[in-house]
Amino acid sequence: VVDKTGTLTRGEPGVTDILPLLASTEEALTLAAGLEQASEHPLARAILRHAQAAGVVLPVLEDFRAIPGRGVQGRVAGRWLCLGAPEGFVGLPDEAIESLQRAGKTVVVLTECRDGDLLADAAKAGTGRALALLAIADPLRATSHAAVARLKAMGIRVVMLTGDQAATAAAIADAVGVDDFRAGILPGDKAAMVNALKTGDAVVAMVGDGIND
Repeated sequence: VVDKTGTLTRGEPGVTDILPLLASTEEALTLAAGLEQASEHPLARAILRHAQAAGVVLPVLEDFRAIPGRGVQGRVAGRWLCLGAPEGFVGLPDEAIESLQRAGKTVVVLTECRDGDLLADAAKAGTGRALALLAIADPLRATSHAAVARLKAMGIRVVMLTGDQAATAAAIADAVGVDDFRAGILPGDKAAMVNALKTGDAVVAMVGDGIND
């Protein structure tokens, strides 16, 4: 079993696209970076690096909360914002999202929510205002494809586990030659997934970077 981010990929994600919706590109980057300044997630660091390169001055952040595997939320310059996966939101440019995901990019939506709302609650209730989409890509390690091929040649089944979106995961799995992958797996559920794979006399090894596993 292999993790994706930081294992098959280099763990050096970068922002590749910002699609403005109800906010301009500059405003979206400022708000997203302001929200992510308290997060330790690799995707957060990518957004902060992009903002720093663009000369963004970070706004004040209050009431920050990180929901493992779901996203982040908090009050930025007095506005309650959420940032996370776009699944469940109505009215987003689905074709653009799917195109980015097929390219192996992770897509997140920056949303202005009702005070205190979780991202999932805002999506379900239709109360969130999608401000922008951000796409982030993490390059593959140069050795990943050869490593997977060598394991398979040894008769070892390779399964990729990731919390990323299914289309993004499929693109990465295809690029490295992994035939079996599970997407949308929360960090706390990975151990249970490994146990589920230990059927019959199967011996399972897990390879990951340990950041959130």
